[in-house]
Amino acid sequence: MVFPISFAYLIASNQLYDIGLVIRRFMFAGLMAIIPVSLFTGAYVFLFGQEVDDKQILFLFIGSIILVSSVLYVAEYWTTRLEPFLFPRKYALQFALKKISKNLGTISSFRELKEIILVDIVGTLQVMGGAIVFQYKNDTEIIYEGEIDTSEVQQLVNSSSLLDHPLYTCMEMNSHEEYSSYLIMTRKKTNTMLAKEERQWLQLITTYLEVSLENVHLIRKLTARLHQFASQLPHENAAQDIQWFRKVMFELQEEERIRIASDLHDTTMQDLFFLKRRISTLADKSTMHQEDQVQLKSMNNFVDMINASLRQSCFELNPHLLKEVGLIQTLKMYLEKESYTTSFELEFQAGHAAVIETKDLLTKRHIFRIVQELLNNAKKHSQASKVKFHIMEKDFCFRLIYEDDGVGFHDRDEVHPEIGASGMGIEQMRSRVLHVGGHFELNTQKGNGTKFIITIPIEEVISA
Repeated sequence: MVFPISFAYLIASNQLYDIGLVIRRFMFAGLMAIIPVSLFTGAYVFLFGQEVDDKQILFLFIGSIILVSSVLYVAEYWTTRLEPFLFPRKYALQFALKKISKNLGTISSFRELKEIILVDIVGTLQVMGGAIVFQYKNDTEIIYEGEIDTSEVQQLVNSSSLLDHPLYTCMEMNSHEEYSSYLIMTRKKTNTMLAKEERQWLQLITTYLEVSLENVHLIRKLTARLHQFASQLPHENAAQDIQWFRKVMFELQEEERIRIASDLHDTTMQDLFFLKRRISTLADKSTMHQEDQVQLKSMNNFVDMINASLRQSCFELNPHLLKEVGLIQTLKMYLEKESYTTSFELEFQAGHAAVIETKDLLTKRHIFRIVQELLNNAKKHSQASKVKFHIMEKDFCFRLIYEDDGVGFHDRDEVHPEIGASGMGIEQMRSRVLHVGGHFELNTQKGNGTKFIITIPIEEVISA
C-alpha cells in the first residue's frame, strides 16, 4: 500500500512527472476529437439506427473519443521523431536556424559574420550566392559568399531598386541614420526563386541578424575609438595609471595577427599545397596533350606565386625570425625583400646596434611593427623616389632613423591614426615608442620629405 500511495502522491504533486501537462494535452486532444467523432457517430446512427441500441451507440462514441484522442496525443511525439523523414526540408531549415542562432553569439567582426553565418545561410538555402550589404551615407560595404555580382548589387542598392528585383531575394534589416543593412540571396542552384517556406525562414533569420549586425557595428566603432584613445595617451611617466590600457591594446593586436597567420598557414597554404600536387599529377600524365601540360604548368607557377605572397603575409603578421635570428637580421631580410616591390629605392643601414638584441622579444616586436608602419606609409603617401632606414646606438640609446624625399606634409596634426590595413597609423606608432620608454621626433614640411627619429634608452626599455 505504501508504494502505490507514494507513487500517486509524487505524480499528483508534479515531483515525479508533470501530470498536469499530460492531462491538459489529452483534454485538448479530446476536444479536437469531439467534432469528427460526433459526425462519425451520427452517420453510423443514421445508417444503422434500427439495428443498434443506445448502449452500443454510447460505447461507439466514447470508444472513438478515447481512440482518436490517443492518436492525436501520440501524433505530436511521433511527428517530431519522424520529422527528418516526413518533412526533410523543414527539418533542415529548423536545424540550420538553431545552429545559426547559436553561432550569432560568437560574432564580433565582419569576417566572422561571413565565415560563421553567411556560409551557412547560402549552403542551407542552396542558392548560388548571398551577401550582406551595409549602405552608409557615402559608402557601401558588401560581404558576400558564393557567386554573386557585387558591382550589380551595389548599383541596385544605391538606386533603391533591389527590394523588387526579380533575380534577388532582398530582406532589409537595420535602417537608421548611420547605415542601412540588407540580406540578399540570389536564385537557387536549380535556377528557381526561394519558396515561401524558405522566405519565411530567411525573414526569421533577419530578426536574429539585426541585433548581431548592430553589435558588430558598435564593436567596430568602439575599436576605432579605442585605437584613437590608445594613440593619444600621454607619456607613461605622466600617466602610470593608464599604462595597462596601452599594454592590453598591443597584446590584443599581436594575438589577432598571430591567429590570422596561423589560420592562413594551417588552412589556405595547405590547400594550395594539395592543389599544386594535384595539378602536377595531372600534368605528368602521358595522355595529356602538350598544350594542356603547358597550361597546367603555368597554373602551378601561379599557385607558387600565391603561396609566396601568403608566406610573406604570414611573416608580416607574425615575424617569427625575431626570435630565431634577431631584430637587425630580420629587418634586413624584410626590407631587402620589400625593395623588389616598392616604387622607390629602399636603403637600409645597420650600424653598431648589437645591444638591442639583448632586449626582450616583445620590445623587438614593437620596433619591427614601427618599421613596418613607416614603410607602409611610405608606399601609400610619400610619393618618394628614395626611402632610407638607419639603425644605430648613440649616447646609450638605440636609434631608428627614417628619411624619404617625398611630398611630406605640413605638421603632424594632418596625420591621423589609420584604423584599417596596417592597424596602427602614425599616432599609434608614436604610442608604441612611448610604451617602450622612447622618444618620437618628426621633422617634415610640405614638399620637402619626411624624417622620423625614434630614440629608445638602452637601459630603460619597458617590457610590453
